[in-house]
Amino acid sequence: MSKIAKALERAQAERNAGSPTAFAVVHKPVRQALNSMSSGPVAVPKYNMTAVKPSSDKHKEANRVLHGVSNQSVKDSFNVLRTLLLQRTRTNGWNALMVTSPTRGNGKSTVAINLAISIARDASQTALLVDANLRWPSIADTLGVDCERGLTDLLLENLEPPEVLVNPGIDKLVVLGAGRTVQETADLIGAPSMQNLVLEMKHRYPDRYVVFDCPHVLDMPDTMMFASYVDGIVLVVEEGVTTKRELQTAMEMLGNANVVGVVLNKNTAQ
Repeated sequence: MSKIAKALERAQAERNAGSPTAFAVVHKPVRQALNSMSSGPVAVPKYNMTAVKPSSDKHKEANRVLHGVSNQSVKDSFNVLRTLLLQRTRTNGWNALMVTSPTRGNGKSTVAINLAISIARDASQTALLVDANLRWPSIADTLGVDCERGLTDLLLENLEPPEVLVNPGIDKLVVLGAGRTVQETADLIGAPSMQNLVLEMKHRYPDRYVVFDCPHVLDMPDTMMFASYVDGIVLVVEEGVTTKRELQTAMEMLGNANVVGVVLNKNTAQ
């Protein structure tokens, strides 16, 4: 029996037993108060050097981004996902998470954005959302913020973080866009400067989670390399679209990487 088959069987057994699992379902109403892991509130930062560029709730709603009056069931789903991930990472000191999917278009960027927003809403955490999808960046457009410069500029021009970070008008959340387009993305991802930058992001603030939105797994060397930089991986699969073979292949390609959760996206069950 393959590693993925065993993992899936174990997850199914846990779900059947009603025990907590690493699996969460997005867009399925779940009404639970699960924010019991807070280790103490953190103050809301004042962004004196970081650009503040809020987007409208109308734009967020159109792009399924959490905002003040989002559907409560959607908020609940991401709160559940956040709580499960915090439970599985805090005690180990893991705070660098990569969000990816087996194939392109499974909704991982939306999940990454909403996960980062949900983490920022936790009283004891702040969040940094990084668009590490240098092939098809989408964080800035989806959020509705103008990120003139970003990750590639930070690496290639030796800029200071406040020059490229943006606060999207959400307390305790900052965004690092993808930046200028580069052709050889795998070379940039594999460079020591990228690994050092990830380490700096991870260790700069003890209360901060860093969420990296990365390309899909299948046929993308960028993601395979980036997986070795982070503490954990959130794998997004799309209901009715992602095949069992694609999921199995993605898990096998990730090898010994630490997959801390699988999100079933675009679930319509009530």
